[in-house]
Amino acid sequence: ANPPILIQFPRLERVTEGHTARLWCSMENSEVGNTDVHWYRELPGQDMEWVLTHEAGGSVRRRPGFTERFQPFKDVSNSSFILNVTNVMLIDSAVYYCTVWGDIRGNGTQLNVTNANPPILIQFPRLERVTEGHTARLWCSMENSEVGNTDVHWYRELPGQDMEWVLTHEAGGSVRRRPGFTERFQPFKDVSNSSFILNVTNVMLIDSAVYYCTVWGDIRGNGTQLNVTVFPTKGNQGVVMYLAWIILPLVLGVLAVTGAVCLIRRRASGSHQSSQSGADDDQTPGPDYENISVTRNVPNAGDHQADPNAIYMDLQRPTQSIYGHL
Repeated sequence: ANPPILIQFPRLERVTEGHTARLWCSMENSEVGNTDVHWYRELPGQDMEWVLTHEAGGSVRRRPGFTERFQPFKDVSNSSFILNVTNVMLIDSAVYYCTVWGDIRGNGTQLNVTNANPPILIQFPRLERVTEGHTARLWCSMENSEVGNTDVHWYRELPGQDMEWVLTHEAGGSVRRRPGFTERFQPFKDVSNSSFILNVTNVMLIDSAVYYCTVWGDIRGNGTQLNVTVFPTKGNQGVVMYLAWIILPLVLGVLAVTGAVCLIRRRASGSHQSSQSGADDDQTPGPDYENISVTRNVPNAGDHQADPNAIYMDLQRPTQSIYGHL
């Protein structure tokens, strides 16, 4: 059978004193659950030294001096060995190697423990809604450290499942992805804005999860919830059109009825005002019209000279008649 292949990541792990470092060792061509793994470390200027062995049966043997701060795990689903170093100290800085089958060794992980202020990661947006087939962009802003000199690890948490590693974007620019994650998952670094970016292109419903950025082993962002929604299909569009043809006539009918009611009320109001005006005209005394007609019967200039006083007297008669009745 083909011998196992060991791939370690990250290549460089920076952790602040008192925090936890997590070192990964992925194995191909063999079963993690049935394999003993041995962890070694190499201090600057010294020979490599054995740290511990995690046997296939689950038992752990440690070199004297290495306490349970050095805790091994096996991630069978990801075919990986993991070494957690908790409450790290400056003296833990070294290159750590995983080894199987005696002499098959990984490429090593450099652990650097510092006493500087740890980075702060802020992710945004908190909720990203994207339609199937489009691109989601997740941001992770970092303070107290240089983006260009830092490895960033992206993880995701599916509903009801444990968190899983997606990919690592190393300080040197190389990208390592978990098997099954293609180049649809593309990381970037925006040095000017001190941010890490994860683009997920041509998103699918199965991409819906909470995504986290992580640096220095256990410094993690607040997470971004990615929700992928279904793009309307032809069937859905047909339903929408059907509903539109039903709703549109109803709306137009309501508008027509409302307009008709308003028109009827306006006409009724105009008719009422007209009848009131007619009633006022009927109350005007008859002598007014009679006397005005009298003035129109005054002989014209062709018969004899018209007397203006006659017209004045005729116009005054109805007034006198009205006051006489009163």
